Amino acid sequence: MTFSDAELAVLAGDLHNIGVFFRLGVVPVPVRIWLGFGAIEPGLNVFDPDGAQYLGFGEIRDVPQVTQLLNGAAERVDFSLSGVDGDILKIASGHDAEAIKSKPMTVGFALMGADWSLIGPVHWLAYYLADYLAGEQQPAVAPASPVRTLTLSCGSRFTGRRRPAYSYWSDVDQQARWPGDLFCSLAPKYAHGFQKTWPVF
Repeated sequence: MTFSDAELAVLAGDLHNIGVFFRLGVVPVPVRIWLGFGAIEPGLNVFDPDGAQYLGFGEIRDVPQVTQLLNGAAERVDFSLSGVDGDILKIASGHDAEAIKSKPMTVGFALMGADWSLIGPVHWLAYYLADYLAGEQQPAVAPASPVRTLTLSCGSRFTGRRRPAYSYWSDVDQQARWPGDLFCSLAPKYAHGFQKTWPVF
């Protein structure tokens, strides 16, 4: 990770404005957000060779600390977002939540000036694999409204290495591995649960 002279000058000063960027590599269009307001185009980088727009997402609750693999203990992090509506919560609890399984989740930062304009490119520093998306709704007493929380759990390539990521040759699992592959599309048509008797000649 290298910094330009302008970035080093900002780091040497007293005011540090840092923008945090997230990229979830779902198919066909990756999810690109940053912890700020308004859309921003950080320019070319290793994940966006043609450039891309990152949408401002305000503030994510409890952004986890980023650590390295130490003493063989794999890291797991959870990203939580409060205040989502009921429709978003249904997506997190339904079949669409499987679309994020094992997709690359990348976290980076960029240095920004006093007016929150970009000084340099995004520096990617944490690489995860999305595991599951979960929703939670806390009960509320009237007239208060229920608080809905959406959580994306991610891990490294070493997280859960003692258990297989996929256990069945189902079309759902195959589509998660390789979208568009038809190898397991007829799997539900196979009969199971009984023994076939070989003919006697």
